[in-house]
Order: sequence, then C-alpha cells, then structure tokens
Amino acid sequence: MIRGWSSCLIIVFGLGTLTACGSVGPIKPDPLPEFERSASATLKWSEDVGDGPGREAVRFTPFVSGQRVFAADASGSVVALSKDNGTRLWTVELKKQLTAGIGGDSEYLYTASANGEVFCMLQSDGSILWRAQVSSEVIATPVAGSDYVVVRSIDGKVYALDKGSGSRRWLYTYNVPALSLHGNGKPLVVPNGVIVGLDNGQLVALRGDNGRVIWESALTRDDGRSEIDRLTDLDAAPQVGGSYVYAVNYQGVVAQIEPARGQSLWTTKVSSSAGLAVADNLLVVTDEFDTVWGLRVADGTVAWKQELLSYRRLTAPAISADGVIVIGDYQGYLHLLSSEDGGIIGRLRAGSGQITNQPEIRDGIAYVQGRSGKVSAIKL
Repeated sequence: MIRGWSSCLIIVFGLGTLTACGSVGPIKPDPLPEFERSASATLKWSEDVGDGPGREAVRFTPFVSGQRVFAADASGSVVALSKDNGTRLWTVELKKQLTAGIGGDSEYLYTASANGEVFCMLQSDGSILWRAQVSSEVIATPVAGSDYVVVRSIDGKVYALDKGSGSRRWLYTYNVPALSLHGNGKPLVVPNGVIVGLDNGQLVALRGDNGRVIWESALTRDDGRSEIDRLTDLDAAPQVGGSYVYAVNYQGVVAQIEPARGQSLWTTKVSSSAGLAVADNLLVVTDEFDTVWGLRVADGTVAWKQELLSYRRLTAPAISADGVIVIGDYQGYLHLLSSEDGGIIGRLRAGSGQITNQPEIRDGIAYVQGRSGKVSAIKL
C-alpha cells in the first residue's frame, strides 16, 4: 500500500540517450574486476526472440505476467515464452518497427512503433484488440493504469488511452528543449494518477481521470552556460519507495519527493540517465560514469560507492527480495552487488549482447533482454 498520496496524481519520466561529437575518443571500460563470490546466479533458460531493440535509444525489457514472459524485437515480432523453461508459446508479427518495450497488466499487452502506432494485444494468444495512432514515435514503454494506458511520444505529448478501445481519454503537452535526451523512461502510474518527468528537468503530476496538472516541480535549474550544460532531462524511470517517489536527472540530483505537493525532501548530487532502485532503507543509482551509489533513504547521505565497473555501460539496478543488487552491462554480464557495502559478490554472463534496461526480478528470477535479441532468465 502506498501511503500519503494525493487523491489525484500521475507521474511520467523520460529516458534516453545522448550522443555528442567532439575530439575526445571513447573511454575504455574497466576490465572485469576480481571478487569473492558469496551470491549465486545460474542461467535457467535463454531464448532468441529476434533482432533486439535496434538503435541505442531504444531499450527493451521483458514483461512478466502470470506464468508467461513477453518480449518484442525491433522488426515487429512479439513473443510469449513459458516462464518455467522459455518455450515459445506464440509469436505475432506486427510488421512494424517497434521502438517501445512491452508493457501490460494481468490481461493485455501494450507496445508502440516508430510511427506512433500503439498496439493492445491479448496475453492469451497475441491477438490484436485495438490499434491507436499518436502524434510521433514512442520509445517509452506504455504503462497501464486502472482503465487506461499511458503513452508518451517524443514530441512532448503524454496520452491516456482507453484500455477497452484505444480512444483518447486526455492529452498533456509540453515544450521539448532544442537539445534534450529523447525520453524513453516509462511512466509511473500511482493511485489516481501518473507522475511524468520531462526533458526540461521538471516533474509534473497529472490527474488520472482528466490529465489536469496537480503540481509541477523542478528537480534542478537548467541555468548552465551552454546548451550541453543545460541538459537536465529526467531520463530515468522514477521509483516508489514507501510513501515517497524517488527520481534522478541528468547533470542533476537524486531526490526524495513528497507526492501530494511535489516537494523535494532531500537531494543528493548525482547525474544519471540509467536509473535507480529502492528497497527498505537503501536507494541504489547508476551514475553517468557507471559508478553505483548506495544512498540512505532517510536523508540521501552516501552509504557506499562501487567504482570498479566504470564505463561498462551499466543498466539501472534492480534489487532482489533478499537484498542482492543486480546490474547488467555492455558485454551481457549481470553483476551482483551487496546492499550492505556495494561489494561485488557474484557475476554471470547472460549472453553476448549488451543488456540495455533494468533487470526484471520476479520470485528470485532475473529476466533480461540483450541488444542481440536474446531473453534470459537467471536464478538468483
């Protein structure tokens, strides 16, 4: 139960990547560090689902529901796999370039394409219930609310579509800065609303029933000297922990946010476009240099830092029920970290392709999708 929520609230955060040109060459990733193993990870199954997510800005992650795992590839394939052994149960070819990962609820699946076409599919057999058109490309995973699905397009629009028909319930628009990280962070749906993080560093809370603004809050000021300095995108998916929302932005801060009014209760200077995870008294975040931070949720102070995985293009962290932190990297490795001190306690290679998004942990199993298109289940 999430406590302390306003009676009307929605939040959506943008995720993305930034490419800049310059004379500095690529920084060499740290080599795989040695460690003392104290946590186990074994590959349960692995299944190739197609072409993977395609370009760098697109990040697919499996969606787990009931006894099935659902995944998509860039060429338009959507597949259902057995959660137990990875056996393919059905495949549907949408024949569209998919750019959004699979979202869903207990009955339906949602995905979207490069031309802004949104699909609703039945989990049982993959049949298409409806299609809807939005204004532009969608790279944020659609997220289901109570009777609507939230879709964010890259041209500064957030839609609520009716679950049953795909018709538009409401539309929220905002101005996208001239230079930004094109958002692909999925919306955070909360009781009676959604919270959205924008490309200008703002959080906005919207009512779930009509999309009206409840509050707006700036995580950090975008008052740098250059356009690059002023990049403050909320590029990582927000998380709920207890009574609070936690968010992090690029060239900015990690913040604990009181959800009824949008007030920041504490901030800690960390820059991230990968993301964060919260469990019990600890917040874990991967920063822009691939240092992993452990922060105390009580006040945002630093509990520990893990710097042995620098420049390995780490994913956002995920935290298992027994407190093991799981993070993917550019070579397909999953790194297991201790929540006590951030030490590396295990490692497993899930595949050869880069893992691009936060691992999905269910019942002690981590599900990941690599850029090569392979979906893997790892027993922790």
